[in-house]
Amino acid sequence: MRQRSSLSYPVLISLLFVFLFYSLLSSNGHHASEGRIGSFDNSILRSRPVTQRKALKSQRYQATAKKCSSYVEYASVPHTRDTDEATPLDLPFQRPPENCRTFKSSTVDLFLSKFTKMLKDRDLAKLFENTFPNTLDTTVLWHVTARENQESVNHKQKPLLYRNDLPETFIVTGDIHAEWLRDSAWQLSVYQPFIKHDSRLKELLQGAINTQAQLVVENPFCNAFHPPPYSHVERADITIDKVRPYPDWRRVFECKYEIDSLASFLTLSRQFCENAPPEERLSFINLDWLLAVKRVLEVVVKESSSTFSDKGAPNQFPYTFQRDTNVASETLPLAGTGNPVNSGTGLVRSAFRPSDDATIFQFFIPGNAYMSVELEALSHILEDYVNSGKASEQYIPEIEDLKKSSADLSQRIREGIMEHGIVNHPTFGEVYAYEVDGYGSSVLMDDANIPSLLSLPELGFVSVNDAVYQNTRRMITTKKGNPYYIDGEYLQGIGGPHIGIHNVWPLGLIVAIRTSENDQEISDTLSAVLHSTGGLGLIHESIQAFKPGGDTFTRPWFAWANSEFAKTILHLAETRPHLIFDKQFLGEEFVLQSFLAALRESQDVKQEDPTWPK
Repeated sequence: MRQRSSLSYPVLISLLFVFLFYSLLSSNGHHASEGRIGSFDNSILRSRPVTQRKALKSQRYQATAKKCSSYVEYASVPHTRDTDEATPLDLPFQRPPENCRTFKSSTVDLFLSKFTKMLKDRDLAKLFENTFPNTLDTTVLWHVTARENQESVNHKQKPLLYRNDLPETFIVTGDIHAEWLRDSAWQLSVYQPFIKHDSRLKELLQGAINTQAQLVVENPFCNAFHPPPYSHVERADITIDKVRPYPDWRRVFECKYEIDSLASFLTLSRQFCENAPPEERLSFINLDWLLAVKRVLEVVVKESSSTFSDKGAPNQFPYTFQRDTNVASETLPLAGTGNPVNSGTGLVRSAFRPSDDATIFQFFIPGNAYMSVELEALSHILEDYVNSGKASEQYIPEIEDLKKSSADLSQRIREGIMEHGIVNHPTFGEVYAYEVDGYGSSVLMDDANIPSLLSLPELGFVSVNDAVYQNTRRMITTKKGNPYYIDGEYLQGIGGPHIGIHNVWPLGLIVAIRTSENDQEISDTLSAVLHSTGGLGLIHESIQAFKPGGDTFTRPWFAWANSEFAKTILHLAETRPHLIFDKQFLGEEFVLQSFLAALRESQDVKQEDPTWPK
């Protein structure tokens, strides 16, 4: 099905031309965020080596540091406070010194002080205290408010001057000195419910949307990026891959086309729309954002093409990727085009998975499901924008076109999944495949990274009680059904090929909690996560499942996983409070928004605090 996806009015055409030269602009930058963690000199990693933690003596926490060290180093050593109470696991306090935190929110700090007292397990309280603010504490590499942007005039070219009226935010993934569209959107997701109560936090997230929109417009096939040149922030060294269309390597850290990266940009926008004050829910929509939406739809349409035409000749490939590597999952076969896919499926290709591993068959079902959900939501946002009266009259026809394309593509993808993405398993019955090619071939497995088959209800694609999903869940949570279900001596759960067959990823355990309706399963899985931090009180990327205590892991600083864990505790607080709250707090239903509103009105709020919205 052909889709119209052109914004044809002259202003946009001229802007697109300017974007080709965008990275050549030189301008005065602004300082980095409020207390960047050191210089990140020791945190720039191209690969993800396994870290084996030796027994380390704990250090006393200092509220103020003379020098901010790399958080990779900081997170690898346990820290204690004199006020810490003894607990069974004696988990440390791992928030960085206050003057080294990259963004400060009194709303978050006040919430932490009240909420953690409600948790009956004091180790769980400590783990939440470390993980919930981790993205704010450590990964806001650069942020300017709208006012600061106006003062700095970071954007000099006349067609781009409007950007000086907008906030911008650059979020790194943790120990890798770059922003992943997917990771950053999901890292920030846990704070979205708080933006109605914290204007500074709201502006931070609005800045993240603005930054992602710019990145998508300029390099829509790419997944990870350098900070903007006018930020004057240190960049990581990279290896230039052979990619077509050719990316702007001055802005791009890595250019793996992943359908979920584009869907994550839409998630960041949608969640802002759902959580912002009513009068501001559409405030993120500007020219950059509309152009980014256009780019997303263009990529979806292009990547819906089959390998061969109806006459049997190869079609032109919208994207190719080749890397000089001896790791098969780091590059694509067939001269960088990927294995063939059939026509007429309604599905969209993805060259890589959310783990950044190459797909085997490019119709990646969790990614397609995710995109379908976000495109449907996008169509409603665009409709609301047109109906709000805020859209310029000359743009409305083009926005209407984007709205229709979004809705049509969403429905087409969903139908394609139902027709081609469900296969009959001899043991588990009808299940969702992880990948298909449209010719009848499929990959039956799951990977812990989101989007995954396990996360389909989380994404909003199906109900947790959906029969095919339940069959799929049984398949992927057993060694007999999922080759990457790791049945370790000390830890069991879903892993993936990115690290290897010895490691369970806590992301998979966390999603298992949020998609379970069984109290015992939830409690057991939560306990497994709690006992596998290697005594460091943070969620790591993956855990060696055949060694005790979580002492052997990858990535001591992986903010996405920390945010997902915190989001899970907030989920349980609203859905199963009896599993985590002390008995004295079970008298009335916990509703996060009501809790935050009460905090705002309480005497604990310091009226002179500039970080609390008046």
